[in-house]
Amino acid sequence: MSKNLSLSSVSSSILCSAIEPPRFQNGLKHAALFVLFSFLVVGAGQSALGQGIKVAAINPPGAKAGYTVPTGVNTTLEVVGSYIVSSTGFRQGFLYSANKYTVIKPPSDYQFARANGINASGEIVGDFLTSNGRYHGFTYSGGTYTTYNETSTESCGIFGVNSAGDFVGDVGNGPVRAFVNIGGTKTEFYASGADSTYAYGINASNEVVGAYYDSSNNAHGFTWVGGVITFVNYPGATQTSLVGINDAGEITGTYTNTSGLTYGFTLIKGVFASTDFANTGGVNSSGAYVGFNWGVDGVASGYLATPHTFALAESKIKGSQQGAFTGVNNAGVAVGTYVDSTGSEHGMMDNNGTITNIDDPKQATGTVCRGINSSNQIVGNYYDSSNNPHGFLYSAGTFTDITGPSPAPVSEATGINDSGDIVGDYYDLTTGTFHGFLLKGGVYTEFTPTGATATFGGGINDTDELTFWWVDTMGYVQSSFWNGTALTTVNVPGVAQSYALGMNKAGEIAYLVVDPYGVGHGAVKEGTSFYLVDEPGGTGTTLTGINDTAQFVGSFTPTGLTVPEPIKGH
Repeated sequence: MSKNLSLSSVSSSILCSAIEPPRFQNGLKHAALFVLFSFLVVGAGQSALGQGIKVAAINPPGAKAGYTVPTGVNTTLEVVGSYIVSSTGFRQGFLYSANKYTVIKPPSDYQFARANGINASGEIVGDFLTSNGRYHGFTYSGGTYTTYNETSTESCGIFGVNSAGDFVGDVGNGPVRAFVNIGGTKTEFYASGADSTYAYGINASNEVVGAYYDSSNNAHGFTWVGGVITFVNYPGATQTSLVGINDAGEITGTYTNTSGLTYGFTLIKGVFASTDFANTGGVNSSGAYVGFNWGVDGVASGYLATPHTFALAESKIKGSQQGAFTGVNNAGVAVGTYVDSTGSEHGMMDNNGTITNIDDPKQATGTVCRGINSSNQIVGNYYDSSNNPHGFLYSAGTFTDITGPSPAPVSEATGINDSGDIVGDYYDLTTGTFHGFLLKGGVYTEFTPTGATATFGGGINDTDELTFWWVDTMGYVQSSFWNGTALTTVNVPGVAQSYALGMNKAGEIAYLVVDPYGVGHGAVKEGTSFYLVDEPGGTGTTLTGINDTAQFVGSFTPTGLTVPEPIKGH
């Protein structure tokens, strides 16, 4: 039976037994990778799904890194999927419920089992392989496994189940036929000719979604309703797989664009929208969905995404061509940068709509303000004639250079707390790399996370907790948090690059994150939860500062434009 266990298309990877991620190179440009944060180039990308998504990592213990595939989620946010066990190389199913993982593995399986779908009652469906090379479907409910076979000689699998216990899947030794089992009545079908066809999802109205594979093994989406098949493909896509459908008729899946890149998507009331991830699988009745994305170092990362709403407000600086906020204090006074009508870049302070230029007199090509405290002391960078950044402190009308612990050709001051302690980074001529620092009481303390080839400053709060972002040996950007004793990694789940840029007294962090295709998104860490934030009126969102009331600031690129504008939000 052709089970598509090694399909070349990521859009079909819900069926894959192995994941080989592409490599994403960061392209470091000295500390003026801060050019990314001067926001004159952040941006262009495809529209995000919505304003906010709470995202949680799905990673069973003992799983081989990059080989976890979440495929189903129910109304109580229980997640099922499969992973390869690092110690054996075997694939087995899992259930994630109440922050705990349970192995889903029929007792007669042979080195391969998957949990593919779960309904509101917690009934799980999947498939497994036996030693004779035959696949079997199964259901799991109340601790009992029940094997399901469409015929006595052919392989089959079950992929989706609805609230009534009706289920869908595939059967055959090749080409593969889809089937639906509604109330015990089984119906088999091909979606197109005799092309292998898979039914992946079914809702309470017995609407079915799936995909068929043409002679070139390209996927095409379809719906099946009472025996009527309708082809559904993402506009302009070369491949489309419909994977999930909830009781409201919202459809989820994955498509491949003309550049060969894959994205998850939703289809709601006839409107397609890309998700923030490379793959999207099943969806529940509240619109939460699961899947995987290419994460740090190109390793696939499973996720659970739950819709969340943020209040976002766009800002426009009078007379500017473009601009961005980069920091905010507890009074809501924001700092950042903008480009005026002559093309000159200015640092600025925005106090309830009143803009004050903050331009270091030593600047040659521009100034960027990065952080502000409750006394309106400001830190940032000015740029020399070679466009190299130099850190500064602005206090009571006076500019003071922030150079780092030794004379450096490049330095940045990125955050300041109410005690006047400063976080930043500098280029070390001795080691030939960048290091983060804390400047407190005139004394510099250097920070370099283990495995970092270059480290850059992020945020600081009033207890001198710090964030840094750094480049690893493969060129990916990761982030670390300093709690006063140790550095810990604080990467946003399911993204390729995490830049931790601002932090408040509660340890909440504002981020720029970048997906494996170079599209920027904002993110916030609140407690142990992470949220992706996208301005729905544009592309390429970045969050750079957050105050103690959880107000955050950043920028986005309005739809149809190529340059950013400032935003504020909660």
